[in-house]
Amino acid sequence: MSKKILDQDVSQKAPEQEMLIANLLFREKPAQADFNAVRAAMEKLFGEVESVGDKASYYTFAVPKYNAVFKDAPQGMPVLANIGEPRAFSSGNIDELKRSQFWDFKNGSEAIDEFEYCVDVFGMLSGGLDYKEQAEFFVNLVDAALHSYPSCEAIYVFASGKLTTPEDFENSKQYDSAARFIRLAVNARFFTINNSDDMIVDTIGFYTFGCADVQLHFHGIDPNHAVEYVYNIASYQFNNDFPVKSGDTIDGINENGRIVQDIQWRVQYENSLIQPIRTVLDINCGKYAAGQRKS
Repeated sequence: MSKKILDQDVSQKAPEQEMLIANLLFREKPAQADFNAVRAAMEKLFGEVESVGDKASYYTFAVPKYNAVFKDAPQGMPVLANIGEPRAFSSGNIDELKRSQFWDFKNGSEAIDEFEYCVDVFGMLSGGLDYKEQAEFFVNLVDAALHSYPSCEAIYVFASGKLTTPEDFENSKQYDSAARFIRLAVNARFFTINNSDDMIVDTIGFYTFGCADVQLHFHGIDPNHAVEYVYNIASYQFNNDFPVKSGDTIDGINENGRIVQDIQWRVQYENSLIQPIRTVLDINCGKYAAGQRKS
């Protein structure tokens, strides 16, 4: 765990929505994937697809299975799946705060500098989908890209700062698409507050489709229990259309980290304590709560 003191930039606000982009990372430059192999991988996961455009630099496919609806296009239009060509990758724009939160990749802060090439993977028009469809589409698109580039060594999702391995992605196939999305693109971050015993665990990733992340500001709880708890609350929110309202109470955890009904913690929506500033569901964990909250 890094002991470095990180500067907080409270002016850094998250956009209301943000395009999800995954970078497949490589130490050595891979050959560009064969068009027909990419198309076959797309069809395996999406069914019918249609090649769009004639750019040799990246492959774009319309995916009729996912029909994006917009105000000026109520009839909808197919989402576009994009897999770029191999290009140079620089870790220079990954700040110290993001580097401190690579919990799912061994020695991630150092390893990220070893990757010199990447392949961009992203969808266009997916903002017109329901958030669960957006998540499912993104997971399947990354899956297709990994089939097309089997030498990939890491997956980086910039919006959440999540760095994972292709092996972890493959192992996640035992779970449903919601859990797979969270494992791929939602990061649970852990921070200690300088000169205090207070800690913060929050998720980052749901803001990308306009939904609230989760935050726990606390002391006296095992950080591992706190991380698992926050992930569980985030999963509940995602799977149930974000039903929790400000002023509600939710089940808390006991000293063993188990979620129990006889411990109830009040929640409210507020701005996050850690950048980028975005809406979070803040959990007031009773006697373990840190900081001050508006009633």
